[in-house]
Amino acid sequence: MDSGAFDNAEDADPAQWQREHAQPSATESNFRDDAEALKQQHRTGSTAGKNAFTEERPMGVEPTSQGGVAVGGQDDKPMGKAKFTDKMVGKTEKVIGKMSKNPQMHEKGELREAGGKQAAIGQARAPHD
Repeated sequence: MDSGAFDNAEDADPAQWQREHAQPSATESNFRDDAEALKQQHRTGSTAGKNAFTEERPMGVEPTSQGGVAVGGQDDKPMGKAKFTDKMVGKTEKVIGKMSKNPQMHEKGELREAGGKQAAIGQARAPHD
């Protein structure tokens, strides 16, 4: 057996070698990157002030004083009630709108899923933001 490979084995500290040669796992690295990005956002305030009341939304959907949202923020519309088919069609429109990067279709799907067909065409309010 060649003893040359172990010549300075008594000088080496296994814990020191572990610290020098250890690589962070992919999840640790991603977690650190995400945490740094969130810290940077917090410092710069890049997400400050964005909510349902202040950010621009497609189709002119705005919150109403009576609760819920409506196209154009019209308060005089009745609250819509989504049926099972409206929820299925709305969810499908939301997914297709996201996949095709079509914010108007996504918004229409959200309205239909929450407030039914009448909310999607602007004749009722939807009970969400």
